[in-house]
Amino acid sequence: MELKQISNHIYKLTVETNVGIPIIINTWYIVNDDNVYIVDSGMNSYSKTQIKAALFLGTPQALFLTHGHGDHINGAKEIAESLNIPIYAHENELPYINGELPYPNKQVVERTNVAYKVQPIHQSLDVPFTFYLTPGHAPGHVVYHHDGDDVLICGDLFISSTTALHPPIYKFTYNMSQNIKSGTIIDDIQPYLISTSHGEDIVYAEELYQIYTFKYGEAE
Repeated sequence: MELKQISNHIYKLTVETNVGIPIIINTWYIVNDDNVYIVDSGMNSYSKTQIKAALFLGTPQALFLTHGHGDHINGAKEIAESLNIPIYAHENELPYINGELPYPNKQVVERTNVAYKVQPIHQSLDVPFTFYLTPGHAPGHVVYHHDGDDVLICGDLFISSTTALHPPIYKFTYNMSQNIKSGTIIDDIQPYLISTSHGEDIVYAEELYQIYTFKYGEAE
């Protein structure tokens, strides 16, 4: 488990865990003066660590989700209730978070423990970052761009190494073709740094997305 500062205003918590397979899960803290905004909750098994990290960095204000899959939302209830902060996600994701519908490639609804406790994110919120809808992995998947630090928090839009981008796990992605098309956001924004939920941070380069689509663009 490691808490690392990746830019002037952003810290990343990396946890090695097991969700059927061993993986790393990254979550983030965006710090603006004394205000702290958490991006993704990770698993409930280390929610107390999330809470301690947020309080160490300042005064937590809200929890923002990239999407509603378990490894991104599982700890949301304890974090939000302990810190008395709201939870936000894209409105397209709320039917799945609320258990009203199963994800498009699933037969069973998610049991998130925060049903009807998540608010729709909107651009009028007074926060130091912007969100962009990037569907494909999940219908309401979003990425967050910190304009000042020029960091793009990508959730499961990609899995990344320090030199290349790869698609998320097919089993948990309802429309891989759409997900790959959503990846054009990195060329639209051209951030300095790309940070993903299950990979290493990677510095943006013009050829990154070209190589990615060359390798994976025909995937369905």
